Amino acid sequence: MKARSKHTPLSRERILSTALSILDREGLEAISMRRVGDELGVEAMSLYNHVANKAAMLDGIFETILRELPAPARSSSWRSALRKRARELRQVLRAHPHALPIFATRPAVTPASLAHVESVLEVLRRAGFSPRRALGALQVLAAYVVGHTIATRSPRKPDEDARPAYERLSEEHFPRVREAARVLANYDETKEFELGLEAMLTGLEAARRGHSSDMEG
Repeated sequence: MKARSKHTPLSRERILSTALSILDREGLEAISMRRVGDELGVEAMSLYNHVANKAAMLDGIFETILRELPAPARSSSWRSALRKRARELRQVLRAHPHALPIFATRPAVTPASLAHVESVLEVLRRAGFSPRRALGALQVLAAYVVGHTIATRSPRKPDEDARPAYERLSEEHFPRVREAARVLANYDETKEFELGLEAMLTGLEAARRGHSSDMEG
């Protein structure tokens, strides 16, 4: 039997904090009830009194990361509110790149996570979005933030990293790729993120006013 931990008594918050710490250091593959129990100095069975299973632990990690978001602040418009939230979510996700697969594949489940969903839906509904369009706006915004962060921040193992030799391409057959490759040396991914974000907000504004293709069908 393992010695009982002499630190803070076991709790859901402590278990999830430990799981997040392991994930940040070692990656998602390292997360298991046994591994977290070992880190805490307790038997894995002890964790089940606070976290039902591994799925609940992943949902809890999702929640724990979202707790790092600032409290929603009053904004002059729905666009500024969503712009601010998208930037904040991107910053939090960039701080936990190993957690990106969780956000790409799992919905918000716990009440604490759903509170963030509720706050964004409330902003959109107050702005005049229908329930269906509000949900669509939330979904595409979250997908964009998570997807862009995966593309620019997702950890890669050395043997998985791709290093295209653009300079070896034929200028005759790939003139635009060669041109773009020269830009990459000084490329600003944050400006790219902002460009996509503004384009999305403009599209959502059109949808809100009913000028876009029908999202209600």
